[in-house]
Amino acid sequence: MAENGYLTVRTYTSDAELPIEGASVIVTQRTPNGTRLLASRITDRSGNISPIEIAAPNRSESQQSGNTSPFSEVDISVDYPNYERILVENAQIFPGVVTQQNLKLIPIEERPEVWNLTEVFQVTAQSL
Repeated sequence: MAENGYLTVRTYTSDAELPIEGASVIVTQRTPNGTRLLASRITDRSGNISPIEIAAPNRSESQQSGNTSPFSEVDISVDYPNYERILVENAQIFPGVVTQQNLKLIPIEERPEVWNLTEVFQVTAQSL
């Protein structure tokens, strides 16, 4: 039986970690039949979204070797006008755990050559 994990996202800019309000956050999950939309959120004035509940494998299934992975994987994309788009692939969601993804957005004016570029981060599966 599946349990649930939770995902929160915090967006900010600069090394001072100034929050970005109004960023669009899309969370999807790859399935054998394509991609499934799990949630769409807009960041608040603190740069955060409300937690998203995500189904994750039962903890007991990860106690024996050879069983399924002990986490679910999701992709997170963030868009905000005049900033680089960010895509996090394979973020790991564990049962009973709140996963916080902190994302630093870079203004396009600092790198005008990337006005249509998506910065992609691929999370490597943990060897548990």
